[in-house]
Amino acid sequence: MTSDTALRHGATLAGPELTQRLCELFATALELDEVTPDTDFFVAGGHSLSALDLAVAVEVAFGVRVRVRDVFDAATPALLAARLAELAPGGGESADPAAPRPRPAAGLPGTGVAEATRWLWLERQRGEADSGAYTVPCLLEGEGAVDPGRLGAALAGLARRHPALRTVFAEAQGEPRALLTDGVPPLEVVDLRGDEAGGTRFDSLVDERLTVPFDPSTGPLVRATLFLRAGARWSLLLLADHLVCDGRSLEILATQLVAAYADPAAARPAEDRPAARRPAGQEAALDHWRRVLLPPPAPLPLPVSGPRTGRAGSATGMAVREIGPDRVRRLTDLGRRHHAGAFVPLAAAVARTLAGITGSTDICLGTPVDRRARLGANDAVGFHVATVPLRLEVREGASADDLVGQVARRTVDAVDHSEVAFDTLVAALAPSRLPGRPPFFDVWVALYPRIDTGPCAPDGIALRGGPIPQRVGMFELSFQFVEHADGMRLWLQYDTARYAADTAERIAGRLGDELARLLRDPAEPAEPAAGEAPARRAFGGFRFDA
Repeated sequence: MTSDTALRHGATLAGPELTQRLCELFATALELDEVTPDTDFFVAGGHSLSALDLAVAVEVAFGVRVRVRDVFDAATPALLAARLAELAPGGGESADPAAPRPRPAAGLPGTGVAEATRWLWLERQRGEADSGAYTVPCLLEGEGAVDPGRLGAALAGLARRHPALRTVFAEAQGEPRALLTDGVPPLEVVDLRGDEAGGTRFDSLVDERLTVPFDPSTGPLVRATLFLRAGARWSLLLLADHLVCDGRSLEILATQLVAAYADPAAARPAEDRPAARRPAGQEAALDHWRRVLLPPPAPLPLPVSGPRTGRAGSATGMAVREIGPDRVRRLTDLGRRHHAGAFVPLAAAVARTLAGITGSTDICLGTPVDRRARLGANDAVGFHVATVPLRLEVREGASADDLVGQVARRTVDAVDHSEVAFDTLVAALAPSRLPGRPPFFDVWVALYPRIDTGPCAPDGIALRGGPIPQRVGMFELSFQFVEHADGMRLWLQYDTARYAADTAERIAGRLGDELARLLRDPAEPAEPAAGEAPARRAFGGFRFDA
């Protein structure tokens, strides 16, 4: 009997045998050759999403329900082995199978969509669907002598592999329906090699394409443009509608595009994989969110200078700050001390920034969670993220370690309870809705890893880059952290109808100060920030009912 089968049948496993199997699963999740029983998952490079991958792998292997919180609390193979003994059948709750997929409704076109996709589709209907706010943009610099024909064929092959790239949407009885087409996204080729103003023209051509919205009813919902530039340089612009693509999809597309360019067989359809067991039922997840979010957090008195009328983000500006490689390394180390990645200390710094500006101690942030591991879709292109609120208590005088630890725990709990779509959460908890504000949170925070497909193989290509900023957005204030080759960049995207440019610049500057304070001495109580008085006192905020 294998170790997996033994545990599924309630047999007692010898400690070394169970621990060794967990070492193998840890190594796979961390992309390491091997780990030891006392290897700390997070010190070795893990974070909340790779912990979700590990939790799912352990759950599938042993047939018991495993949460990210279990990995967070028992972060070595030896400790998790002891935790599994408590969770094993007879000592804990077994995992429920994934819910069956609903059957297509008779007489309706296409198929139903996932709850998260439905929420995004409904949000489009409430706002300006053609604004471009729902476009996911990515600009990649290419390496290697690219053949446009081969690249176009590789893209077409990936469209056959990933149904999302051939999907359009129709409305039936007030609900979105997904329709699968035979079309594949074409590759547009723009030759700028003989253009003396090629650099300037390149920037304007990219901007032009960013402003062209997608029509979900007609498609294609993915566009790709190959720019051939002077000096054998080339760039690839990938644009997709959010209904069929999320941030992780861009990395998947880039990686698989390079593989399919080298070998067309790499674009063959992926084998179906069953969805992983869910960590808890939806009602249990809703109970968690009721405890966290009720009563709802009050709107933050942010320093806006214009009324909150109309949809947030219709026109945006950008305040940009660079975060150098040494600071990124130290932030990553601080996150690992609390069993997290770089996102957690970044979110902690944002929370402190908002607390300092508004005087509020109750800070709620919105952020995306990638659910691919739970859905059995680790290498699938599509919209597989959930929006979750991170509600934090930012106490005056609390040390950085206290705050970062709190953010880490709240992030883990949010990942473990992310199966509830945001619109379902809103409907169940029924918070009061205020003009121009999403339910529960005012500010969005996200971290986008750098895309790097690795060394360029002979007769092959490589791609490096990541997301690029847009002129429109979905939120009035969005802290977007983007990794690049020389560190990290903050894009503070702000609604220009609500915030003055100098206000946004001061907020971005204050964020930099808070990052420095977090790293100066994480275990010491926080000291008041030096410099100007909080913007809240200068502006007085702006009422959401005005």
